[in-house]
Amino acid sequence: MIMQKRTYTLLFVFITVFSFVQSQKAQLDSINRVLENIKVDSILHKTLYKIATKSYRYQNPEIHLYLIKKGLETVAQSNEKYKGVWLGEYGKYYQIKGNMDSSNNYLNKAIKIGKKLNDKKQEYASKSALVTNYESTADYVNAIKTYNEILEYENSLPEEKSEVNITKFNMVGLYLAIQDFDKAEELSLELFNNPKIKNDKTFLSEVCFMLAGVYLYKDDNIKALNYAKQAEELAENKYMKGMVYDVLGSIYTKAGKLKLSYSYYKKALPIFEEFGDKARISATQTNISNTLINLKDYNKAEELLLKIEQDLLKDKNAFALNIKGNYNALLKLYEKKGDYKKALYYSEKEKFLRDSLIGEERQKAIADFEVAYETEKKEREKNIAQQQLKISQLEIAKNKNLLYSTLIILGLLLTAGLFYYSKFKAKKKAELITLELNETQKRLALEKQYKDSELKALKAQMNPHFIFNALNSIQDYIVLNQKNLASDYLGKFADLIRNYLHFSDTGFISIPEEVHNLKLYLELEKLRFEEALTYNFSIDTNANSEAVKIPTMLIQPYVENALKHGLLHKKDNRALSITITKTSEKVIECVIEDNGIGREKSKAINTKRQQQHKSFALKATTERLDLLNYGKERKIGVAIIDLKDNDIAKGTKVILNIPILSR
Repeated sequence: MIMQKRTYTLLFVFITVFSFVQSQKAQLDSINRVLENIKVDSILHKTLYKIATKSYRYQNPEIHLYLIKKGLETVAQSNEKYKGVWLGEYGKYYQIKGNMDSSNNYLNKAIKIGKKLNDKKQEYASKSALVTNYESTADYVNAIKTYNEILEYENSLPEEKSEVNITKFNMVGLYLAIQDFDKAEELSLELFNNPKIKNDKTFLSEVCFMLAGVYLYKDDNIKALNYAKQAEELAENKYMKGMVYDVLGSIYTKAGKLKLSYSYYKKALPIFEEFGDKARISATQTNISNTLINLKDYNKAEELLLKIEQDLLKDKNAFALNIKGNYNALLKLYEKKGDYKKALYYSEKEKFLRDSLIGEERQKAIADFEVAYETEKKEREKNIAQQQLKISQLEIAKNKNLLYSTLIILGLLLTAGLFYYSKFKAKKKAELITLELNETQKRLALEKQYKDSELKALKAQMNPHFIFNALNSIQDYIVLNQKNLASDYLGKFADLIRNYLHFSDTGFISIPEEVHNLKLYLELEKLRFEEALTYNFSIDTNANSEAVKIPTMLIQPYVENALKHGLLHKKDNRALSITITKTSEKVIECVIEDNGIGREKSKAINTKRQQQHKSFALKATTERLDLLNYGKERKIGVAIIDLKDNDIAKGTKVILNIPILSR
């Protein structure tokens, strides 16, 4: 333990000295002296990896590569797990260099070792880097596929919260690439507010840099500049500072501060040149050229853009996006200069690349393959031509027999393949029919439940007590020889019954029709209260339209509940109000408010009478609401509020939020 502490102390001293040593050789000598004192492989691996990633990954690519090779030649020789780690770091080295083919090669090797050893952490880290490569070459299909694979590891790595955050950070880049800026903003802010990231200056600077890019895309220059300045202040390594300077140049370009923009691009360029990042060098030079065009320094812009074009043509690993950006800038330049012939020339070249987001690396790989194929083909044809002079009749017969045998085997394989394919197809068809049958059964069951709920709701509407009371009132009018009142009451009662029966079949009703039925119902119920009931309707003009449809028999049960449980037990001053408003283009709000005795007192009265009263109307309506809301994005919402004044019940309010039906 003491030896281990002494080793780390010595390591710290030498790392501190490294920042002051001018010669790269001196740095390597110092590193080797530190490593020579470490005899335990696990400590050597940990030390090497810490130096490579923390001190040199972005600061010095040559020493970074040296340390990677050192790790592969030492600790990785006898430990497969360490080998996977260093192969993954090799992939990251080529990623920084912009060589995505080589990076993918090493990362896939690391992933293969991780799978072999069931090392989820190694798979996670290598796939996170691999998905960044896919994004940089616009291979979004593989990027999304790999992200989905990465997300499966989150549950198996509960302690690796930093890895999860790195994945989320990389996903921001993907959302930016597919122009889902809102999702990119949401995920970036989640990372920015993460307490763990707040304590990691390096990671926080990268998150601020990403937020600056997000708001740059969203045309919010103030927020973009705020986060870019935070990133500039937090950034500790050169490469990150170069990235921040580049985005600040873009922000000031959008703000019209061209000279300031130009100065930041000029600060970023030498950093990318130092790290040999050709893609960033080309992109930054193009940004400088565009700034010169905006400053009307056309000659200097033309000189730089033509040089960029030549460099890109010579670079076999150049990205198509960089070439396209160069063509766009040249097109803009020649339009400004009035040289429309050259502008047309670059317009056509830019158009050729516009829909192509395949990187030049892949085009090169395809071209190399085609050249190799053609070379091999010609060589083979030459050999065949030479050998044909020496072919004997025996060889011809042998070849014929071989051909016949091959044809027979291919025929048998084809027959077997067709047989198994037809069998597989029949099996899939049977599975599909079974699945469709199950879905049909579920749908029919759901429809049956829906109809049953409608019948229950209708039954609740046709409450026998209500019908009995209504007929008694009509009888009283006849006995008292008030034939006109009896006829009028009977007519309203018949209209209400007819309307309930009609709209129970349609499934939907307009707001004017619903209000009409509610008024008929309340006029009939008013007799039960011996005229000691007042009610009023307040209907929003926008809602009071035949075009606005809602489910039938939805509001009345709540009105009935207000009368039976809130107002019936009150002696006088019974008041009920119904307000219907259109809160949006898709939602109707209905508020039913009474000044009754409240739910608690009503429940106490029922308990005292030894009646466990259950509102059948509300129960049926609740079941029906569940069915109406099933599978819907916009659901019917119900809120019941007890109105109180100094803990004294003053009534009840019911708020219904009803989605408007599309008809």
